[in-house]
Parts: sequence; structure tokens; C-alpha cells
Amino acid sequence: MTEEFYHKDIFGTVVNARFGPTEEEVKLLVPGKSGELFNLFTLTDAFGARQKRAAWVLYQKALSVGVPPEAVFFKIVWQIKSMLIASKTKDAGEADMKTFPYNKAKGFLKNFKPGELEKISESLVIDYGRIRKGETEMKILVEKLLLGL
Repeated sequence: MTEEFYHKDIFGTVVNARFGPTEEEVKLLVPGKSGELFNLFTLTDAFGARQKRAAWVLYQKALSVGVPPEAVFFKIVWQIKSMLIASKTKDAGEADMKTFPYNKAKGFLKNFKPGELEKISESLVIDYGRIRKGETEMKILVEKLLLGL
């Protein structure tokens, strides 16, 4: 059999025979120390949807493949920032964001009370300062944040 045979479906139409993630999907993945890839956006989606258990489980999975807690922390900060920007603007153009993440952030706003994201953001800034002073660890800070949803 020729190699071309494996690139056709049962009707003879040529199909893409790639079995791994696409180039766009790879850009979304964070390599862990073990070499495994983890999509941090699944965790930020769970955070935005306020799914405490799912977010915590995904965080533990990220840690188990070797994703640094700092990468998780800054991706959650990005999610909070996106939601805050979406709450103060009327469309993606005004927010200077792409449409998909803007709409996703706008949709997540219903899961948080007014002023709650500002309080979370403020506490993250304060706690980040505590981490820099050596008073606590990033791993613990992220875990407390997720369990406090």
C-alpha cells in the first residue's frame, strides 16, 4: 500500500492525517518538566466558570506534569484582568481584545458579584508581594485562590 492510501478517507477524499495537536493548539500548551503539555486555558475557563473542584483538579494535574505554579498564577491574573476589562467596556474593539477571549470573559462575569473581581485582584497583588518577601509560596497562594472560589 502506498503512503497516499493512509491520507484518504473511505470515499477517496484526501484528509489531513495529523494525529497530534495543530500548531495553534501547541501555542496554547505549556510544557511541563516531564515533557508533557498542559493547556492552561482549561484551568482559566474553570476559574471563570467558578468551578472550584474542576479548577483545583486541573491545577493538581498541571503541577503533576511539571507546570510551574507561577505560570498558573499569571494565567489566572490574565483571566481576571480580561474579565475586569470586559466589565468596563461595551465591545472587543473598545477593549482592544480579540473577539473570542472578550466574549468568553464577558460571559464569565455572570459568575461573580459586582466588586468581587476587584477584591480578588487586590488580594493577588498583596499576596504576590508577600511571595516576593518570602512570606509564603506561590503554590499555596494559587491553591488558596482556587479553593476560595
